Amino acid sequence: MACNKKSTTRLCNRSEMTSSNSALGKSLGKQLEESSKEGKGPVENRYSRHFDLPFAPRSQNVKGRKQRSLQSVSSKQHDPQNTVVPKLTRTLAPKGYSVQPIIPAAKAELLPVAQAMHGEDFAPRVKKLFDPEREAALDSLKTGVYIGWRCKEFKHDCIRVGKDSKCFCGHCLCDHAQCTGESVMVPCSMMRCECKAFVFVPSRPEEAGEFWLQRRPGYDPTTWRAKCKCKHSHEEHHPSGFRRCKHKGCGCSRFFSIFLCAACDRHWEEHETFFETAAVRKKAGMPYGEAYLPFHEFPELRNAVLTGSCDDNRKYEALSSGAFAIPDDSPTELALRLRGGFHQTRD
Repeated sequence: MACNKKSTTRLCNRSEMTSSNSALGKSLGKQLEESSKEGKGPVENRYSRHFDLPFAPRSQNVKGRKQRSLQSVSSKQHDPQNTVVPKLTRTLAPKGYSVQPIIPAAKAELLPVAQAMHGEDFAPRVKKLFDPEREAALDSLKTGVYIGWRCKEFKHDCIRVGKDSKCFCGHCLCDHAQCTGESVMVPCSMMRCECKAFVFVPSRPEEAGEFWLQRRPGYDPTTWRAKCKCKHSHEEHHPSGFRRCKHKGCGCSRFFSIFLCAACDRHWEEHETFFETAAVRKKAGMPYGEAYLPFHEFPELRNAVLTGSCDDNRKYEALSSGAFAIPDDSPTELALRLRGGFHQTRD
């Protein structure tokens, strides 16, 4: 009997719910009909998620609007111009704050970035890196002979060559015959050396763009040698002719560099060594005199190369003005005063 009572109560509850749903559906149907007769917009059925109203009437306006919305959506998906987001005419900022537009720099300021990265060590590192080129530039100002390593079509030197620069034969420039501004072939003066002409070759990893080698713990930069694609160094090739490899069993018939120039990213065999005077360089439109100094166009870097400090320009002033002005064509006794690295005045 208890089960029968429970079942009857459940049936009664269901009947009540269906009757209430039917009453609600009839009222909504009347609202829809009245709104359509009065000319008002159609009323959406917000209770369809909670109640089953299969008999609720739907006006033709609702159906037509849905079809138009679907057509507009499909047309927007196919038309890429309609999908572009319109630009905002104004920017939003919190109260009390002003908004400034972010404009990218037309030219990257590399020097401030490098100074911020290295701090106080920046200028001393620059000076150490360009010590050989600084000495080569000062020697050129002293003797009037400019020795540069560059590609033939360039109007600037990739590397300034000095007396301590290495030749392909493995000997320095000071171990070769005396050169002038009109020299073409400067043979080596060392015993049993087959070198017939001085040809510059990088002797430091920095000159070949391999800057990371200096960061290795215990690395000795004096052991670095410029290598060929056959994995043998320039000292293991013949210093003249096609510079074929000396190793037995190596099929290398010519030296092809495995490295690139740090200044122009081109191979060693694309460069040449030039001996010139200031007059020749002036006629060719190339830098000479004080313009031959490293980073002459950047005063801060130029000062760092000369003195190890970006703000100390005393040495450059001594070079470019007064009685110690840099000569254009003729050598002077300037180099004797430059070696001390201090400012002097003439009596």
